[in-house]
Order: sequence, then structure tokens, then C-alpha cells
Amino acid sequence: MTAGPKPVPGLRERKKLRTRYAIISTAVTLFVERGYDETTVAEIAEAAEVAPRTFFRYFATKDEVALALITEADEAIFPALEARPAAEPPLTVLANAVRDVVEQLMQADDGSGELWTRILRLLENSPPLLAAHFQRAVSIENRLARKLAEREGVDPDTDLRPFLAVGAVGTALRAAHRRWAALPEATSDDLLRLRDQALHALHEPLDRHWAQG
Repeated sequence: MTAGPKPVPGLRERKKLRTRYAIISTAVTLFVERGYDETTVAEIAEAAEVAPRTFFRYFATKDEVALALITEADEAIFPALEARPAAEPPLTVLANAVRDVVEQLMQADDGSGELWTRILRLLENSPPLLAAHFQRAVSIENRLARKLAEREGVDPDTDLRPFLAVGAVGTALRAAHRRWAALPEATSDDLLRLRDQALHALHEPLDRHWAQG
């Protein structure tokens, strides 16, 4: 199954997307520079050159704007999963769906991955925000496991494998993201490399002495 071409957004929609992205980028920059708790919505709006009421047309809270791109990525994984060929086995289909989503995100981030680096570092340094992110991640992973179970024709209420597969992929990605965010000058190529390394490791035996290769 392959996805058809996406409709090209009109001028008004493109302007709205640019405004939304500008607010996200500005907010994350301020959160990293000044601290999440210390930054106000008014300061974000001023720096993004929009009115506070414009901010609230796009986002209800600071949590929402900080996690906006992560939320987009979480939701994008479902159509990406559905678009993968039926012949792909579970771990492969998850890994390839993730790859498709990451590539889309890199294109939206001008290919640099700079904004994603700031978001990941923000999460690592803001425990309340990280907790909110993990709370949402649990819900997303449960939905994704059930979607994978449906694809594989198994009962998610009696079969643990969909949840184990999704949990393993999620853990691998978080490990790659933490490593990426810790790099002094992280690039999108670094993210793709670390992500592929982490996902590839899932296909290798982990219950052995790793130094033996």
C-alpha cells in the first residue's frame, strides 16, 4: 500500500503553518535560553511578533507549544504505518514508518534538525515537561501497539508481542535521541545515523557479552 500525493496547501494555509512554526521555534528557543518556567506566553508572542491572542489561537498552553512537534510526530506514525507494505514484519514496519516520519520532520526543519535538538535538550532539562511527554507517550504507544496487532491479525488483549515491539522501538528511539541531543554540534545526519543504529540493534541478540562483537 502506498500513500497518494498530499494536496498542496493554499496560500492562507501556508501562512498559518509558517506562523505556527514560528511560534514553536521562538518558544523553544526562549525555553532553552531562559528556562521553561521563567518564560511567559506574552514574551513568546512578543518575540514571535504576534499578538497574545494569536498565540492562543494556535496553542492553549505552554506545554502544548513545547510539545507541538513531538505531538505531530506521534500522530504521523499512524498513517506512515498504514502506508508500509503488508509483507514487512512487525519490527521492520515500525522502523520504516519511523524513518518515513523522521525524514518528513527533517524537511520541515530545513533539513538541519536544529529545532529538534533544542526540543530534546529542553525535555532533558525540564522534568515537568518530560513527565507530560512520557504520559502522552504511554497513550501513543498503546494505540500504536493495537494498530500493529490489527495489522498482524492478533488480539492485543491476549498477545504481548505488539506491546513489546512498540516498547522496544520506543526505547531504542529515546536512546538515540538522548545521544543525539548530547552531541556538541548535532546534525540531521547524526540523528538519522543514531536512529538507524538503535533500530538495527533490535534485530541483533542483546543477551551476550557485547565486547565480543
